Amino acid sequence: MSMLTEHDEGVTVVVTRRVRAGQEAECETWMHGVAAVATRFPGHQGITFFRPPPGSRDWTFVFRFDSPDHLDQWERSPERADWVERARAFTERVTVHKHTGLETWFADPTSPVSITMPPRWKMVIVSWCVAFPLIQLLSSTLAPALASLPRLASGAIFCVAMVLIMTYAAMPLVTRALKRWLYA
Repeated sequence: MSMLTEHDEGVTVVVTRRVRAGQEAECETWMHGVAAVATRFPGHQGITFFRPPPGSRDWTFVFRFDSPDHLDQWERSPERADWVERARAFTERVTVHKHTGLETWFADPTSPVSITMPPRWKMVIVSWCVAFPLIQLLSSTLAPALASLPRLASGAIFCVAMVLIMTYAAMPLVTRALKRWLYA
């Protein structure tokens, strides 16, 4: 199972492995080994491990590449194929989810791993409710300061400011506030 849209943006991959009972140490050793190899690939931006919660045997790791092309290089590599083959010895089941672009704005802020995304119609509504007032605010504050610049330059700066504010401030706050509705 995988979801991937074609964007030249970062890609976050969430892999969950159900580990056979009694083989937890093998899984942990494997995770550190595969991480050491993956970090040497172009575009690798980090990996995080989550041990299973009590009563579960599902180990999760989340890794990120800066582009779908770099992720593809990793996924097609003989090194990865070797590590995937090694994991078969202790793995009962594997699920893989890939997220790019706006989907990462809607990661559940209270969960270390968000595999389920809200329905797209809810993402559209929330994005509009954040973007519209932000455009109005930036138009009245930032746009006058950029008026002397060429239109393309001022548009680029305006866009960068908007995306940064939405990604690092507005969307995390709004998705946290609307969590019950978004993930109902």
